[in-house]
Amino acid sequence: MKHFLFSLALSGLAISALAQNGSARLFLDLPSIYLAAPDVQKVGNLLGAGAETAFNVGTHWCVGRIGGGAVFSLDPKADDVGGSFGTNPYGLVEFGLGRYRSNGNQCAKTHQSAFTAMAKGGLRYNFEKDAKNPLEYTAGAELAYFFIRDMFKNNEIFLNTNYFVKSKVIGVNFGFKLFLNLKARRDY
Repeated sequence: MKHFLFSLALSGLAISALAQNGSARLFLDLPSIYLAAPDVQKVGNLLGAGAETAFNVGTHWCVGRIGGGAVFSLDPKADDVGGSFGTNPYGLVEFGLGRYRSNGNQCAKTHQSAFTAMAKGGLRYNFEKDAKNPLEYTAGAELAYFFIRDMFKNNEIFLNTNYFVKSKVIGVNFGFKLFLNLKARRDY
C-alpha cells in the first residue's frame, strides 16, 4: 500500500506539472468500452469485456491519467461457462509519452483526423478479493484514431497493450472511448 500511495503522490505531482504548462489539455474519457484479452497466452480460455473512466491531463506529446474500471471475463471452453465468470475492478495511474490525441495541426481544426501513438507505464490496483498481485506495475503502448467532428466531444477507437510486471502477463484491449475535451470552447 505504501508503494501505491507514493506512486499516486508522484503521479499527482506529474499531472500538476503538466497542468502548469499553458498548452495542457484536460480530457474525460467517459466511458471506454472494450473487448479484453487479459492474458494473451490464455486467449482461448480467458476472454472478456471491460469499461473504464479516466481523467487525463496532457499535451500533444505526453499524458498523465488517473481512473478506474472493471474487466468482466469468462472461460468459453469451461464445462460451466457461467461458473467461470469473473469481475476484476481496478484503479489506475498512468503516464504516457509520444503523440497524444494530436495531428500535424495539433487538433486545431474540426473535420480532421487525429491519433495517439505512445508508450506508457504506471500502476494498476486490482480490487478483486483473491488477487495474487493487487498492486501491479504496468508498461505498454496505446494506439488510437479519431476524427475531430466537435472540439468538445469525440469518439476514439483504440488498441491498448499492458505488460503486468509482477504477474509477467500481457493483456490487450480493443475498443472505443467517448471523450470530452474539458478545455474546448462551446460556442452553441
